Amino acid sequence: MSPLIPSFIVLGSLLITLVIMIRRAPDRKPATIVNSVIMSALCFVGGMLISAIYTRAVGNENSNPFIIAVLVAIGTFGALAIYIKLDDKQKQVRQQGNND
Repeated sequence: MSPLIPSFIVLGSLLITLVIMIRRAPDRKPATIVNSVIMSALCFVGGMLISAIYTRAVGNENSNPFIIAVLVAIGTFGALAIYIKLDDKQKQVRQQGNND
């Protein structure tokens, strides 16, 4: 197994999150793209926190880089799912407010 696979998993989770955020954007204005980049970075930080909890629990010497990378991906996609759910809920509330 290549020692670079964990790095590719971590990078892939960040890039996939960024692509999803940009594709969900209502327009392609610079401010919207910057907002998508910032939200992707915050989702990535959520993934890093999940992996940091694992590393702290098992100790730095005993931690497996592959497990850490998978936890970063799971945390990043979990944070992205929470963001998408909250964003959809906020859009529904706005639409109901406009209809009334």
